[in-house]
Amino acid sequence: MGLSPTSSCSSTSRLPVLPGLLLLSLFLSTLVPSGLTKRADVEPFVELRCLCMKTVSGIHPSNIQNLEVLRAGPHCANVEVIATLKNGNKVCLDPEAPKIKKIVQKILESGGSMA
Repeated sequence: MGLSPTSSCSSTSRLPVLPGLLLLSLFLSTLVPSGLTKRADVEPFVELRCLCMKTVSGIHPSNIQNLEVLRAGPHCANVEVIATLKNGNKVCLDPEAPKIKKIVQKILESGGSMA
């Protein structure tokens, strides 16, 4: 009873191609937007870098409409203070400037309102 080797090349030759096809299908699935994970209250992406490249150390508080303080974190090592002015422009303020510290402290003490 002798065993003769049989050729099963067709099943072994496909094996190296499967990881490539799997990677390709994973890559292509990331390109297709999913409607299941979309929410109206979530931004489509989050910046993973500092938003403020230049800062201003002084601004008159009456020009500020809204103030946003972003904590330091994995996106940026710096605390960032972003003021929306009444004319609609956004300005980055220097969180270490004494005048800016007073403005932020005053807003925090008043319960977060700008008035």
